Amino acid sequence: VEKLQQEIEQVFRDAESIWDSQKYGNLKTLWDEQDPYPFYLAEEQRDWKIGWSALKTYWEPIPGKRMIEAIRMRFYDIKIKELSQDLVFVGGWVRHDMKIRGPMKAWGGDARMSAVLRKKETSWKFVAYVESHRTPLTYMMDLYKKQPKIPIVRPIVERFLTRLYEKNVHPEFASFHKSIMDEEKTEYKVSFSKKLSF
Repeated sequence: VEKLQQEIEQVFRDAESIWDSQKYGNLKTLWDEQDPYPFYLAEEQRDWKIGWSALKTYWEPIPGKRMIEAIRMRFYDIKIKELSQDLVFVGGWVRHDMKIRGPMKAWGGDARMSAVLRKKETSWKFVAYVESHRTPLTYMMDLYKKQPKIPIVRPIVERFLTRLYEKNVHPEFASFHKSIMDEEKTEYKVSFSKKLSF
């Protein structure tokens, strides 16, 4: 298990080196290019990138040119689960710090990360990779804990985000919620009367 852990972590160290080089197209060398349907989902994407054309376009929208001045990726707390002799599931975290071209300042953040890697002749290769943020409300609360000099902003943002969540409830949820609560009341009454009978 220790050897496998080292092998998998090395793949992520190699990914860090490629990100550091700012030559994002080279990330394809860490993937199983014989797999016809690689899956990729970065935290900022609206939907999955599936297939080689989608991945290559994401890594290099305009080959040879970068929209980002610099990006630094670091993977940590990497945990593995062996699915078979040639497949491994990976869970962990990724830290990004980046500066987009233009007047915007640099920013950074942490997200959960998971991946599936396949054993090839000489090394492990990605077949799927996903970044998943926490819910924005709790994520923003943690960010504000790191910024004690701006406490007044925190409750404003919390109320704003909470309101957005409330406005985003599916129209069918109200009737679903009512049916659950009606059932709970019935069960509670039955349970309560049974307890009284003792």
